[in-house]
Amino acid sequence: MPPPPIVSLSLNPAIDLTYEINDLQHDKKTRAISSHYDPGGTGINVGRALEKLGANSFTCCITAGKMGDFLHSMLNQELSNVTTLQVKGETRINTTLIQQSPQYQYEINALGPSITQTELDKIISQFLSLCQQGIGVLTGSLPPGAPDNIYQNINIALQNQGGRCIIDAPVAVMKKALESSPFLIKPNQHELELLTNKKLNSLEEIANEARSIVEQGTQYVCVSLAEKGALLVAGDNSYYCNSPKIKVNSTVGAGDSIVAGFAYAFTQNKSPQQALKFAVACGAGTATQKGTQLFHIKELENLSEQITITTLDI
Repeated sequence: MPPPPIVSLSLNPAIDLTYEINDLQHDKKTRAISSHYDPGGTGINVGRALEKLGANSFTCCITAGKMGDFLHSMLNQELSNVTTLQVKGETRINTTLIQQSPQYQYEINALGPSITQTELDKIISQFLSLCQQGIGVLTGSLPPGAPDNIYQNINIALQNQGGRCIIDAPVAVMKKALESSPFLIKPNQHELELLTNKKLNSLEEIANEARSIVEQGTQYVCVSLAEKGALLVAGDNSYYCNSPKIKVNSTVGAGDSIVAGFAYAFTQNKSPQQALKFAVACGAGTATQKGTQLFHIKELENLSEQITITTLDI
């Protein structure tokens, strides 16, 4: 019997254009050392990561215009199961500049095409049909026209059919979604501070605030801490893990890989501790890649061996 499906929803996908440059100078033409296009947007990145993991996964997304056709052709090269809904306008292009000296990364994200309620209803219906009783992944920004309670409404609908929802979204959207008690959310430390209106100065303070969210109904809260690792608060306890020692080449897609790692691990009936270690290994593996490339599956075992889980008793 196959594991439950994992379905990633991308309401505002993008084409990711990455330039590698020596340095960016004011009012001067900058020539790229290299450049490349990738299918992008957080939901797409989650789908790409799940494909690498060999998950029973599907990707739902919205496309628009000639850029949408280009995105669709790239997705078909990387993903086995893609469902798209075409709308008016043009799929957005997001641009990343990776500067060599000094080492900086600049990211510019476009708005994307507007979407109507009828179009939203259609893509959500497709998403829920694919999810069945599996895991739905809701990530990323919303397109113009989408209400900020949309992830909350989708989570309720998914719960009503026996599914579970993982959410990694902008703070305003995540705050609304918390009212519907999702399965797992993944804010970073800054986002958790915005959610709680508190400055969090220690691991214990972060864990305590995440614990308060769990006590209100959310089953798991994972707080990503960049190079310091990650924290997972569950019903029974709280767990911290370090990040492997790596050379970071690009952070694009690292958080999405963590989300994909959690979704995959939980469909494989892994414990919370095992899921945390696996998810952080996926994120670290992606951070070693250039541009918007994701982890190599063969490197995950080595990365996992460098990760230690600590029980916090919080």
